[in-house]
Amino acid sequence: MPLYQYECECGNRFEELRLMADRNGAVCHICHKPALIKISVPSKHLTAQTFTVYGHDGTILSRKQTTERTPIVGESREHEVTKM
Repeated sequence: MPLYQYECECGNRFEELRLMADRNGAVCHICHKPALIKISVPSKHLTAQTFTVYGHDGTILSRKQTTERTPIVGESREHEVTKM
């Protein structure tokens, strides 16, 4: 079951585990009125990969780490390369 965030007219904010089919049926614990689902903005996720080139004898010849920011829908893609 997913965890949903809700907000009521009275200002009460709370979270509840609910079935997806029943996600709109939350009731405020304070005023007992129906609560609305809060839509959360996704955070900016960072993913990093390290590329290492090894020689025949096992020594490290070069190493690069890339960091790519996952774009939000409608945002342009940006790439950063950081040298170690």
